[in-house]
Amino acid sequence: MKMFTDIIKSRIQKIWHNKDGVAAIEFAFIAPAMIALYIGLAEVSLLISADRNVSHAASVTGDLATQEENLTSSEIEDIFNASLAVLGTNLTNSQRVSIDIRSFEIDEDGNLQEVGYAKLGNGLNEKFDASETSTALLNQTSGLVVTRVEYNYYSASRSFVQTPTLSETFMLKPRKSPTITFGTNITCSVSSGGNGVRANC
Repeated sequence: MKMFTDIIKSRIQKIWHNKDGVAAIEFAFIAPAMIALYIGLAEVSLLISADRNVSHAASVTGDLATQEENLTSSEIEDIFNASLAVLGTNLTNSQRVSIDIRSFEIDEDGNLQEVGYAKLGNGLNEKFDASETSTALLNQTSGLVVTRVEYNYYSASRSFVQTPTLSETFMLKPRKSPTITFGTNITCSVSSGGNGVRANC
């Protein structure tokens, strides 16, 4: 009986002092936090990249629009296609993108007039209010072009950054003429093209 008790004690002491598997136990505690941190950083990085693309797309839209004296529907379509290319979104994500271009002027009587409006997507339903714009930007000798991009961003897992709306507004002055006219009701949609997505106006 004593011999049996000694054997049990010996085995218990051996198990108690055994250090095998300590690293695995520590890893099991740390791993979930490390994995969550990695995924969170990856999601934030993708969000920042998407936000920069939105800013770049708004800049490109305005830059291309202000290089002409007036714009046709075909040229508006090309500008929107360039903006979509900058965003680099697939067809599903492009459905959550909205872009608009508005051109303003001050007439001879000092009244604010919208002389161009084109829109892509279903967002940006509230019109840009140019009435409070500085006279240094918008006056009787120089109009103003305002471009806006809005992107309802969906993260990969929607665990950390959820679904924020990214937006950017750019104001630019016409380069070749006092104002840029292109009609006030050009509406475009996104569809699948040969090399990705494209705008149809």
